[in-house]
Amino acid sequence: MSEIRGPRDEVFTTAVVNQEGKVADSSAHLKRMKEHAQRLRIALPDEFPAMEFKGSEMGLVRLSYSSENGWKIQYRAFTVRNESLDAISVPAPRWNPKTNGCKHGDWAPYNDARAMAEKAGCDVALFVHEHALVDGDRGTPLLLDEDGTVWLPADDDGGVDGITASLLEAQLPEHGMPVIRGRLNERLVARCHELVVVGSGLGACRVDSIDGERVGQSTVLSERCQKIINQHFTQEATWS
Repeated sequence: MSEIRGPRDEVFTTAVVNQEGKVADSSAHLKRMKEHAQRLRIALPDEFPAMEFKGSEMGLVRLSYSSENGWKIQYRAFTVRNESLDAISVPAPRWNPKTNGCKHGDWAPYNDARAMAEKAGCDVALFVHEHALVDGDRGTPLLLDEDGTVWLPADDDGGVDGITASLLEAQLPEHGMPVIRGRLNERLVARCHELVVVGSGLGACRVDSIDGERVGQSTVLSERCQKIINQHFTQEATWS
């Protein structure tokens, strides 16, 4: 098999898989993969390959597709999930408007950012572009403002459109927490009540600090996000 070298060599997604080999939100993951593949000029098959995972507990499956190598399936266990994290900030990787925000073959900057965070004794790297948080190495930042509003990075900031973030964007308003997409700039972060990173692997993790500076004091957003995600996983319709 050839080595993945550039963005248009591969498209992928990472999803939660249960003990029966069923994938959570498979239709949403496939829909996003198709949209990203189209932007990357990759002809993606209409369906996911069959899962053969049989584990003692839930974990993660990375489903990737390249025109040359076809489907590749990789399983791994959860590491950090629904915990409090320390973060570092790093410059956001940039490609071109069609490639930014895709889960593509040139994923090294994300992997490198995670390694940088671990080397600094932290858990996650947050990407900054033009003085605003736009993404994370493994999830999407959500911010609880002092007025009770939850902020998500804007669609055109270049972050990945997270499946977990979309679920929470739809359901948080039902719990009295309206969601706005916009710029998570330095001023907003400095005054926020809580900063959370959400994703298939992370669940909903509270960020205690960024670059050694404390962030917020509340746990309201992370606790609410965890309850929504946990409830989502108890629904039969979530799995297929």
